[in-house]
Amino acid sequence: MRVTVTGGAGFIGSSFVRHVVRTRPDDEVTVLDALTYAGNRANLAPVEGKVTFVHGDICDEALVDELLVGSDAVVHFAAESHVTRSETDPALFERTNVTGTRVLLEAAVRHDVSRFVHISTDEVYGDADGGQRFVEGDKEPGDAQATSAYAKSKARADDLALAFRDRIPLNVVRPTNNFGPYQFPEKALPRWVTRVLRGEPISLWGEGDQVRDWLFVEDNAAAIDLVLTAAPPGEVYNVGANNEPEIRNRDLAHWLLGRLWDRGARIEHQLDTRQHHDARYSVDTTRIHGLGWAPSPDVWSRFEQTC
Repeated sequence: MRVTVTGGAGFIGSSFVRHVVRTRPDDEVTVLDALTYAGNRANLAPVEGKVTFVHGDICDEALVDELLVGSDAVVHFAAESHVTRSETDPALFERTNVTGTRVLLEAAVRHDVSRFVHISTDEVYGDADGGQRFVEGDKEPGDAQATSAYAKSKARADDLALAFRDRIPLNVVRPTNNFGPYQFPEKALPRWVTRVLRGEPISLWGEGDQVRDWLFVEDNAAAIDLVLTAAPPGEVYNVGANNEPEIRNRDLAHWLLGRLWDRGARIEHQLDTRQHHDARYSVDTTRIHGLGWAPSPDVWSRFEQTC
């Protein structure tokens, strides 16, 4: 299979690329990445010489059109992805996440790409503070459920991808909160580890009661690859760890302190002034389990491996 991976030098995309090279070494993998602040060629060092790298922007229509000639599949990770950053520059998120997705989809149709997997997010469902686990059909058209500028742009991109289901064999994947090696340190776990190693406090919004479904990035890569190779076209798949018991931000922070206590680490609570700070995310993963996928059984051992 000739696979084009957008955003393949980013955290989740590079994990997927390494997974494909490791499990299907005969596949031809091409990575398209703009190498913005969170993209890093070093993330692809373990597969250097085994993939083709193209430095470019998914909004560059001529480049994308040329790149997809002869491509069997597109796995689309490329996105602006930081919630806080989206509040100060929503236009950038709209350009990359929505316009870039449109450019890719239209080129995939022109070149009869036989498979397109669009990577969305569980944040398109909005806050699950009522205790529910969202199923795939709970995402309504539009972006009203999503709260942040980031999530709204991803909700619109999600809708756009689904609008192409009758024109190209396509699937949408909505993963939960990924963590693992190579993650850029603006995200919680690598940021906290970095701060502790510098002798700085871990900052929590409010009391740290926010619940996130922590999913090991390599488990996510395996799920996405399974969707690419085995899922019926047109289906949407939630991918999450469904941690039991659920993990609050303060639970993870205290766990981390217990392992790095000798560095003088401590927690610093901040007044939560963020306009859109969802209390809980949770998705039903029955459909992806039906394909034969399961997450790591012990998320805490994966935290240990990461730290």
